[in-house]
Amino acid sequence: MRSRACVALTPALLLIGSVAAAAGISLPPGSRLDLNGGAAALAAQDLRIDGALTLGSGSVLDLASLRLGAGGQADLGSGVVELGGDWENRGSLAAGSSRVRFVDGPADSALLGSTTFASASFVSATGKRYRFESGSTQSVAAQLDILGTGAPVQIDVTQPGSVAFLDLLPSGTQSIANVGVSDVHAIGQALAPNQTNQGGRGNDTGWFGNGGGPIGQAVSVPSSSPGGLALFALTLLGAALLAFRRFASAGAS
Repeated sequence: MRSRACVALTPALLLIGSVAAAAGISLPPGSRLDLNGGAAALAAQDLRIDGALTLGSGSVLDLASLRLGAGGQADLGSGVVELGGDWENRGSLAAGSSRVRFVDGPADSALLGSTTFASASFVSATGKRYRFESGSTQSVAAQLDILGTGAPVQIDVTQPGSVAFLDLLPSGTQSIANVGVSDVHAIGQALAPNQTNQGGRGNDTGWFGNGGGPIGQAVSVPSSSPGGLALFALTLLGAALLAFRRFASAGAS
């Protein structure tokens, strides 16, 4: 029978069926980590989740990278996650009302896979570059903070020239300053509309007053209004003219 390790990281932390290694902490399939409101300081180790993580009101701090595998589950509740490395989401994540704080560490950090955050902050005093996986969408429902407190923080992609997307949902609010953007489009609320791109390569649709907005946004015109009736009549007239031209062309041939 395979043994199952039990490792206590703090007195408030219960870790079942996990493996602790020099490279970090791993939650294998079938294991479960419940913080129950407690706190875990991981001393700049990685956390790999192929089992299940539940924060409740707890926190995971001083984390290097967090990687949620394809079969992994993470319920962040109202907790806090703070990391200085990569964020990878390939599994099932429930953001709840949590906060994820990306802080200084390596010069570059990657956000891999698409995630819907409750609140997310990207803060750097060193001009850190956050690379969103090209083709992915990072969504924020409540609060989005992007702040360069020294050199401008950079929002970039993993494959230059191939865009990623940042979606601040209608329910969200933003606090953004001193940021450069490269190949990342804002597809929800317009971001930093009264600011300028600080050191990014551009291709920044939806930022800095450069248009954008929700993909597939439709504009409806009530058919009962005078404007709606006029538009409807013009549409019918255009269709009738097109049909007449096709009929005349067929008759001439």
